[in-house]
Amino acid sequence: MDEKVVEQSMEIITYSGNGRALVINALRDLFKDGDVAKAREQIAAGGKEIGEAHQMQTDLISAECDGQEVEKSVLLIHAQDHFMTALAVRDMASLMVDMYEKLSQK
Repeated sequence: MDEKVVEQSMEIITYSGNGRALVINALRDLFKDGDVAKAREQIAAGGKEIGEAHQMQTDLISAECDGQEVEKSVLLIHAQDHFMTALAVRDMASLMVDMYEKLSQK
């Protein structure tokens, strides 16, 4: 197995997991203390981690587009699953914060 792809896959998993955890914690904290601004800051911090995973993904795609062989493995597929899940969680959490804010104003 290509060690570089293994390393990149593990970095995608790590950044995605860190970002997802920050986003989930933002919602947990929001439901405890009701601080919308703090939740948005935490989601943004999670988004930065997820952004790092996105950069790793972009690097792999760019390498392949440049004609470099990128080994596809179950690990890389797993990393992509983590990344896509983290993106979905971040986007849904942002919507939930908006909804929470709107409902709390009534």
